[in-house]
Amino acid sequence: MPQHADANQRFTEILRHAGLRVTEVRLSVLAVLSKGQAAGHALLAADVAAALPHADRVTVYRTLSTFVDAGIAHRVDPGDRVFRFGLTDHAHCDGDDHDHEHPHLVCDACGVVQCLDDAVVTIQPRRGAAGTWRQIRQQQVTLHGTCQSCQSPDARRASGAGSRG
Repeated sequence: MPQHADANQRFTEILRHAGLRVTEVRLSVLAVLSKGQAAGHALLAADVAAALPHADRVTVYRTLSTFVDAGIAHRVDPGDRVFRFGLTDHAHCDGDDHDHEHPHLVCDACGVVQCLDDAVVTIQPRRGAAGTWRQIRQQQVTLHGTCQSCQSPDARRASGAGSRG
């Protein structure tokens, strides 16, 4: 029980810091997104809604949109026209650490979208182009490749990859 209370307190602080009202649905959506983050995955809006059968589906979708606008969550477009959502690093800022963005890996084999929290993407202007840069409000870097699970020998055998005919 104390872990649940600690999580609710942390989620309440996140909402208040963002200037949002604390509601049961918002706390529940944060809990689901937090579980996705712990697993390292951004979640489909439909999966968030399915995890909350007590909540109206439209309310869940609006809550996700509100969280994106408030900087609590990010919306990832992996290229299949189905958005995934995950908590921003901002939701877990401590003191001076405010690294809000991170790249995502879309696995071309299984379709999972993984948050690459430990990766850094650096963009530098070419020489002479510094005057053309504008203020960047948000970054979204999506990488396509193969996730670690699909790279395992067992996964390659199951899919038939890696075998020579």
